[in-house]
Amino acid sequence: MTDVPAEDLSKLLSGLMRAARRKTDTGRQALANDELTREYLEAGLRLIDAQLSPGDDVDPEDRPLFRWLSQRAVIDEVCEGGRLRGSEGSFRDRWPYQADFIRDVLAYSLRGAHWQGFLDSTANARNRLADAEDVVRAVHDAGYDDLTATRRTPALRAQLIGAAMAERDEIARSTLQEMYRISTQAWLEAYEKTVAVRGLRIRPGLTLEDINFIMTATAEGMQLRLMVEPDDGVIDHEKRTSLLGTAALALIVACFDHLGDGLSLEEVVALATSPAPTAEAEPGDRTQNAADTG
Repeated sequence: MTDVPAEDLSKLLSGLMRAARRKTDTGRQALANDELTREYLEAGLRLIDAQLSPGDDVDPEDRPLFRWLSQRAVIDEVCEGGRLRGSEGSFRDRWPYQADFIRDVLAYSLRGAHWQGFLDSTANARNRLADAEDVVRAVHDAGYDDLTATRRTPALRAQLIGAAMAERDEIARSTLQEMYRISTQAWLEAYEKTVAVRGLRIRPGLTLEDINFIMTATAEGMQLRLMVEPDDGVIDHEKRTSLLGTAALALIVACFDHLGDGLSLEEVVALATSPAPTAEAEPGDRTQNAADTG
């Protein structure tokens, strides 16, 4: 099983709490936290990882409509684990309907304990942003580690399914919100330390929260692209670089005021794309013109 702290799963497993064959809330709560219940959920998590992870060893006929996450498949997966024995009776005692189990295993996979483990695995690269001598290498290391680690994280693949459910499912929405809270805080702390140590100044109109949001969205887009086309040039394993690192470097150049010009990002773009000054123009004219456009 995944090594995570004990927690009350009754608040997470809405399918079991609604449909389990127990007459009282106390009985359903006890069932939600039963060891065999956790085994079933862990088995479901392993099946999600096996079916949605990169590779060609999965029969595509097993993919539609979660047939690979059927009652029989989950019971067999538990039995193969060797710790406890599952059965049709004990499974249906918890989840009479497959849809309830699917909802619960997705919520289980998205909970904070799984994401915290992923963040711990990338903490070293994240922390090096502030004090590494080679900043460019540190940025690429952080981007590379983030993309390669997420590809090995079952919760990422469950996240994509959960995101599709979030608009109509409160449990999926709340678990994803918690996932974003944990991830955002970890990266924001790294950015705050980096800005303070390196004396960086954010351009007017931007905040570290904005930059964090942009990087999160960029990373998720690349993660999704890698699931569809894993060899599309997003990652260079030989150089340990990625387009995520390139995007981060571009943000550093664009969003921080390195020359003390005091310009906003929009003014910098206007300056960069304005016509070249004439020979008679004074050196400061282009900067003044860009400021006027703001």
